[in-house]
Amino acid sequence: MTTQEASQPPTHTRSADASVVISSDLEKEVVLGDLESGQEVKPSTEEPLIKGKQMLGVMVALALSMFLAALDNTIVSTMLPSIAREFDALSQITWIVSSYVVSSTALQPAYGKLCHIYGHQYVLLFAHAFFAAGSIICGASTSAHMLIAGRTIAGVGGSGLMSLCFVVVGDFVPTAKSPMYISVFAMVWAIASVAGPLLGGVFADKTGFKWGFYINPCIQAVVIILIGLFMRLPRPQGSALEKLKRIDFLGVITIVAGIVLLQLGLTWGGQEYPWKSAPVIISIILGVLVLVCFGFVEAKIPPEPIMPLRLFQRHNTCLMFIAQIFFGMSFFLPIFYFPVYLSVAQNATAIDAGTHLISLMLAISVASVVSGLLITKTGIYLPFIWSGVAINVTGMGLFALIGTDPSNGLLIGVPIVFGLGIGLAMQPMLSCAQNAVDQEDIATTTTLFITIRMLGSAIGLAVAQSVLQNEISPLLDALAIKYPNDVKTVYSVINDQSVIWSPTVSPSLRADVIEAYVKSLHTVYLVFLAFGGCTFITSLFAKNVALRKEIGAAAALE
Repeated sequence: MTTQEASQPPTHTRSADASVVISSDLEKEVVLGDLESGQEVKPSTEEPLIKGKQMLGVMVALALSMFLAALDNTIVSTMLPSIAREFDALSQITWIVSSYVVSSTALQPAYGKLCHIYGHQYVLLFAHAFFAAGSIICGASTSAHMLIAGRTIAGVGGSGLMSLCFVVVGDFVPTAKSPMYISVFAMVWAIASVAGPLLGGVFADKTGFKWGFYINPCIQAVVIILIGLFMRLPRPQGSALEKLKRIDFLGVITIVAGIVLLQLGLTWGGQEYPWKSAPVIISIILGVLVLVCFGFVEAKIPPEPIMPLRLFQRHNTCLMFIAQIFFGMSFFLPIFYFPVYLSVAQNATAIDAGTHLISLMLAISVASVVSGLLITKTGIYLPFIWSGVAINVTGMGLFALIGTDPSNGLLIGVPIVFGLGIGLAMQPMLSCAQNAVDQEDIATTTTLFITIRMLGSAIGLAVAQSVLQNEISPLLDALAIKYPNDVKTVYSVINDQSVIWSPTVSPSLRADVIEAYVKSLHTVYLVFLAFGGCTFITSLFAKNVALRKEIGAAAALE
């Protein structure tokens, strides 16, 4: 068997969601049709396998699922002070955030394969069950440890809520038409990511932070009803034992362990331990080694790996995976660091900072919908990737121009430029990766694509935090010498930027600290600019391949 033949999926493999059966005599493919009538549908179709009211119901359910996952990722940020006061747990704040991120990233790759084994509806309900359980535990928590446990459980479900939106569209909508649907999810993600800090601030100030978690099951009740009514999608065949045997347990264990170890090291570094400390170094090294072992496992052992290595032999798919590492590194620039700037330089509250991000949300939403519609109409996606990343990089550079006393036009306009770039490029990158693989690999490609982007985000934020601390520390040391009577105030700014706006702080000290912070943030923006440049350079090597117009068609030749 040649290398090329080995890299292709076997012709006798049955796509579990399409329930394809190949007759040994006629070699004729038959796929599941309408579940109620039992009418068969030919595998290659230019129309979505679900349409009309059913598609509308499915899209609403998926959009709400995406909203919940994205909201839970950011809503905690403005509730952290209230949580710290409630449980006297300032030292554990980092884990309240990172526990969700770690578990949601680690389980992401498994969801695509589970859909092919158990069906989209059941796997989505499974994800909602974990998300609801984790949210209820968080709301009912009586200690920081209980809250962290709840966040971890919610992350297991949250990873499925986000990835399954793209998986369902990828499996049941032709690649040529999927950009129009995926753009809706990008818009919802943008709205939820910006609404999260706003709602978190409202809950923390008005009703107590616990309602920031209890709101999830309330929305989920509507979603579950919609799933039951409309998400009657084709289900895979086979007994419970047969399905259990198809799960790549060793692959799941190794990739989860590798991602968790790597994320722990990145979370600890510069926060709980110095970057040169043994826990950080050992965790990162072990994480990388376990992920290498995962690659060997996937190549040699399971008959149905959760990450087939043949995906990396597809030119465009591999390039988009690499691009996602760098894209993820610069992804959360405005969401995390622009509010920090506003808090320091403008004395903005969490709600005020969230309001300033509305322009970013609108830009991402509009650009996502426009790019989705145009790609669906023209079938061309590379120009949107290139122009989007270029605009995004321009926006990163513009952030470095924001000084200590900027105009309102600059504070509104720069996030718009940055958001337009994200909206134009994010969805076409996924379409480019999906279009280069066979139909049965779309779900796996989608979940891996999202996992890589999330890992890139974790790496980028860890690097940015380290750069910020390294830049601002010597500047604060100099200020401590200049203001010997205010040494405690100077150094407390690292953990609580609002200190400099206390009435007891002199105007001159306040101005010097703001200047030090803004100067340090400019260096952080330049680091993000470099990440964005790597994304652009990588994307230039992608090949222009026509989008598939049929479900079940072979992958387009590159």
